[in-house]
Amino acid sequence: MASTRPCLYVCTTCKQDGAPLAEGETPPGKRLYEAVAERLDTLGEAAPIDVQPIVCFANCEQGCSVGLSQAGKWAYMVGHIGPAEADDLIAYGAAYAKSETGAVLRSGRPESLRHAIVGRFPTHLAFPQTDLPETDLPETDLKDAAE
Repeated sequence: MASTRPCLYVCTTCKQDGAPLAEGETPPGKRLYEAVAERLDTLGEAAPIDVQPIVCFANCEQGCSVGLSQAGKWAYMVGHIGPAEADDLIAYGAAYAKSETGAVLRSGRPESLRHAIVGRFPTHLAFPQTDLPETDLPETDLKDAAE
């Protein structure tokens, strides 16, 4: 059965704030993913979120980066974090899971994540639907809407 918990997507290629890696060094994003996965494994079914590794959010200058999403809620991107924030990400995920819309005020996030939100995205972007009607807007209106 598929999980209904929010999912934390962790970029495993992220370098912390774009800093170069030494030869043979494990990227901080991979270490972050491993730390979160290990902690969630110990929680078992009580884990408030799931975690999935991904390759590149294209947010390299603000890495390490993660995304948090769940159907019907805003999806959030978090940046400027590292493996040390694994527990805080799980706590944030738990607060996100309890929120009807996914919004978690700064005061409801762990201190290390209070200024780490890079952006948020509407649910339909995080969970695209294939049955949405085509838009009837002229091409110029679409260009204006994107700016």
